[in-house]
Amino acid sequence: MAWTNPRTWIAEKLLSADLNPHVRDNLNYLKDNIGLGAASELTIVAGVVTKAKANHTIDTAGDAAEDDLDTINGGVEGDVIFIRAENAARTVILKDGTAGADNLDLSGHDIYLTDTDQVVCLIYDGTNWILVSADNRVVEFMVNAFQYPNTGADWAPSASGASLPATRVGVICWLPLNFLKLGDQILSYKLVGDAIESAAITLDCKLVRVNKADPLNTTDIAGGGITQVDADGNFDSEATLTAAEVVATDKQYYLEILGTTGVADAILVMGAEVKVVRLS
Repeated sequence: MAWTNPRTWIAEKLLSADLNPHVRDNLNYLKDNIGLGAASELTIVAGVVTKAKANHTIDTAGDAAEDDLDTINGGVEGDVIFIRAENAARTVILKDGTAGADNLDLSGHDIYLTDTDQVVCLIYDGTNWILVSADNRVVEFMVNAFQYPNTGADWAPSASGASLPATRVGVICWLPLNFLKLGDQILSYKLVGDAIESAAITLDCKLVRVNKADPLNTTDIAGGGITQVDADGNFDSEATLTAAEVVATDKQYYLEILGTTGVADAILVMGAEVKVVRLS
């Protein structure tokens, strides 16, 4: 059974030949199928789109590389909407949060639409669009399993993290990202800790990929370096990658931490908070 485009009736006598395909058969079709029709495109304007049907693609404002979507207008209670990115080169970020006009309730996580085959389903409760299903979500992992090349002499383990004592110059420790799985997309990370400065300190960190080769080699990930920490006080220094790094087979990742301390200085790194897109 196929769908028949309904007629627009004028003042006329209706016969069974009209009613059967246009009414009876279409009702039976709807009973047996969920037919949303072809998706129509919506373009984000200041974080907002307006629903016109149940099936939409979403595009960024001005074809920007990425754009946030925090509000969908046009719904009534019980409405369902399916949305996906219009273009794989333009990332649509669904923002969780129901403050003010924002009305996306995504179970506490932003959702990144990075390809045209990733579909999100939402249902409207009269106030907010509530997540029903999604292909991926953004999650943050806490990592603090440091590795020390010269344990005790330079960076040293402590109950609070990795500790660097006074008068050390350009010494390294590593923080492996051993929570990753294939298909994850690394977006950013924050290095967290405290610096005690009496003379002069510097603390740097970068994201490094280890590549399978003969011999093994490494790649510094673009945008993976934090803003250098060089002052007294606690720090929460973030690096946002130039492009999402997709985790693939035969690749491993770690954060390389580089510290320098003067007389009576010290650095303590608690760990890192790493933000990734994880497929459901």
